[in-house]
Amino acid sequence: MNDSPSPRGFLRRPEPKAIGHSGRGEQIVGGELHLGGMTLTGEFFDGEMPASVAAELHGFGWLDDLAAVGSPRARSVAQHHVLFWLRRHRTLQADALEWTPAIAGRRVLHWIFHAGMILPGLDREGAEPYFRSLDVHLNHLRDSWYDCPDGLPRLEALAGLAIGAMSLRDRHTVAVPALIALAEEADAMGVDTLSESRAPETLLEAMALLVWAQEVADEAGLESPPELRAIIAEIAPILRALRHADGGLPSFHGGGRGAAGRLDRCLRAADGAALPAHGLAMGFARMNRARTTLILDAAAPPGGPAAIRAHASTLGFELTVARQPLIVNCGPGDGFGPLWAKASRATPCHSALCLEGLSSSRLNHNRQEGEPDILTERPALVWAGDCDALGNLTAPDCGPAHSPEPAHLLSGHDGWLESHGLTHLRELWLSADGGVLQGEDSLAALDSSAQSKLDHARPTEGLAFDIRFHLHPDIEADQQAGHIQLTLPGGEQWQFSHDGVGRVRLEASCLLDRSHAEPRPSRQIVLSARLQGRAIQIGWTLARSGAR
Repeated sequence: MNDSPSPRGFLRRPEPKAIGHSGRGEQIVGGELHLGGMTLTGEFFDGEMPASVAAELHGFGWLDDLAAVGSPRARSVAQHHVLFWLRRHRTLQADALEWTPAIAGRRVLHWIFHAGMILPGLDREGAEPYFRSLDVHLNHLRDSWYDCPDGLPRLEALAGLAIGAMSLRDRHTVAVPALIALAEEADAMGVDTLSESRAPETLLEAMALLVWAQEVADEAGLESPPELRAIIAEIAPILRALRHADGGLPSFHGGGRGAAGRLDRCLRAADGAALPAHGLAMGFARMNRARTTLILDAAAPPGGPAAIRAHASTLGFELTVARQPLIVNCGPGDGFGPLWAKASRATPCHSALCLEGLSSSRLNHNRQEGEPDILTERPALVWAGDCDALGNLTAPDCGPAHSPEPAHLLSGHDGWLESHGLTHLRELWLSADGGVLQGEDSLAALDSSAQSKLDHARPTEGLAFDIRFHLHPDIEADQQAGHIQLTLPGGEQWQFSHDGVGRVRLEASCLLDRSHAEPRPSRQIVLSARLQGRAIQIGWTLARSGAR
């Protein structure tokens, strides 16, 4: 396996390219590592754990959190756990989970980027296992990267190989072929493959790997393959369109908001202005006025392998005002254990309309034991855009943020057509100053066949449904007569009101944010009503106090 001498060090001093969350880092310094709903203590690599937790642990992404702390104690903890891993894994076991090419590639990246925490105080003999293991990793990745499935796993393996070879002495013969392979594989996959999960954070992670490879190549004086710069430039407008006003991404389909600052750093590295893409970006529609952004899920959940993490979030939206998220989704639950992972995928965990007890997409409940939960019943038709003078739907294009006209979006889906004969319409208007969001949500049986189906499915007392608006934990909410008063951290006040067709209340909610060890308690606005006939429409308004 080892067909060349071990590298004697780095060509240049590695710099951290990924910084995590200092709060999580302080917990690790205190002896607790929270991963996938588990709390690891003592020697983290001892004991049994689910494969998903082991993958995160052996990938060493949590070194980013220790780097965010940056204290001598944090550096000592990082060094201890890396050296412990090296003692436990002196030889390659190709069939072990921790040697899966994607995990091995991820580990190489974090070990190199955080070498400044791992190596200080070690003499040549003390550092030798680290460099010897990196050598084993590179040979392993060179021989196995093509075993990875397309998408992020293959890019992780190739980025680890390319960046590792460009960073270490005596690996120049591997560096250029690995960099070319990374560029060609990314180009061959294309944006469609890289974004098929419909999780914006996953596309950001793919772009970050490519940007890091490009940066290291530039530092090493190597010419980046044209395919590398081209795919980065192709991804940038999509992520620009999904960027909230505070620099974060919307949390959909198992993805979070992205590491702090990573999105903007990647966008700056792209060639060109990286203007937002027109129309739908990864199946999401964007409304933007002044410093207010709204991003709505305007496509069916992904199918295929990506359906394992897909959420029933169709027509759910997030709203951010300046630097403050206001309306959110509950977020990805897979970092908080299997119960949260499943619950977070249901429609009630999104700012969307939901029939009582029935999400807009449903899991395969007839699966065999041991098979994953997959969304198999999805809307057949989802649309979003505007209407032209003839009433035809056009592609969504709300215009520039500084437009003097309000932004308008009409969307809909048929996720309950087969079960109840119902189609859901959501129409939104965002004022020119970004201070007023008006919405109308409708449920209707649109033809005789749908009406017959609804008549059989609707209970005597009417069909109950809720429209949910999950609030960010930093938002204070107070229910008053007929409306909800909202206070942002800076003191700015907003008000939620409705047309009286339904009834409004506040309920408990939570935010599943991977930068925190536990779910963060929050509130949600719930607007409830019953469908008695064959159609119903509810109007609601979210407005900054004093705006109109």
